[in-house]
Amino acid sequence: MKPDVSLLAIGMGSLPHLDTTEALELVRTLKEIPHWPQLPNQSSSEDMLNQYSVPLFKLGLVVEKDGKQFFDTSQATWLDKVTAFFNHYLEIVEGNSDKLDFFSLPEESAQGFHAFLENLTKGDFSDAKFIKGQLTGPVTLGLQLTDQDRRSSYYNPELREIVVKSLAMQAFWQTKTLAQYNKPVIIFIDEPGLYGYGQSTFITLKKEEITLELNEIIDSIHSAQGIAGVHVCAGTDWSMIFQSKTDIVNFDAYGYFTSMIVYIEELKAFIERGGLLAWGLIPTSQKVLELTAEDLIALFEQHLTSLVQSGIDRRRLLKQSLITPSCGVGSCSRDVAEKVYTLTQEVAEKLRLQFS
Repeated sequence: MKPDVSLLAIGMGSLPHLDTTEALELVRTLKEIPHWPQLPNQSSSEDMLNQYSVPLFKLGLVVEKDGKQFFDTSQATWLDKVTAFFNHYLEIVEGNSDKLDFFSLPEESAQGFHAFLENLTKGDFSDAKFIKGQLTGPVTLGLQLTDQDRRSSYYNPELREIVVKSLAMQAFWQTKTLAQYNKPVIIFIDEPGLYGYGQSTFITLKKEEITLELNEIIDSIHSAQGIAGVHVCAGTDWSMIFQSKTDIVNFDAYGYFTSMIVYIEELKAFIERGGLLAWGLIPTSQKVLELTAEDLIALFEQHLTSLVQSGIDRRRLLKQSLITPSCGVGSCSRDVAEKVYTLTQEVAEKLRLQFS
């Protein structure tokens, strides 16, 4: 049985702040499900790609040149380093928890995470019903992290396996670390790289493989007693997400609702198995400054009616829905980010009152 999340507000992760204290003040807006803030404007090490390449960088599988990180398969010690990586991985899988810290988020690349832990340790967020973390997905990281010849690592089976297993271990470590604070933990796998899947530029990506790779990371979250979500910030082939083991599917309900309707049968099956739909109802652009909670509630009601008319049970759908921004706000201005978070919480609260 999954805990009740009915129409709660939840955030994505990235914020525009440079100061962790100010970032956490904004996070407090989302009272029921606070998250640790990713702060990509602090430094390149906080970027969603570099942040999750750390274990590979520590082993020397990934190197940096001219500010760019990449796999260097040409180095003489490559096979030794690959062997070291899989030895670390296998030891953890076989139960050696002492090795798990190798896949931790170091403070220098995740200041928001460690500040969040400090707040939790002091007893902050005590009224929260859940706490949330996030990590980059395997397609996004694999497409962006290249080899020394600038070829995306996702197209190299060996490198792709390393990326997936590294992310799985990082998800496991993050879930276990957050779970120490005695609240249910939600971890979102952020996959902006799946935007536009099915277009010619993605022709060699196989959806069955994508689903299996997501499942490997989802399994690691579940094995640490966490709740797993997948976030794609625009349109994609939603069938491969609905058919995965994810507990939550997060989509841009403000700008890309029609992309979801195409997969209505898969959505029905997902809801029937207890899956949770996280509505990215609040746009993360200047447009949000013109909107009110009432505007967004009207849009939600319109979309809700559309899904109900397609055969999804209304009460069940409402019970299995969350409210989110359409994407992270790390690239937004401070005033936009603040409006996004305020509206996310306000819309969620008003919807709970309306449909309770």
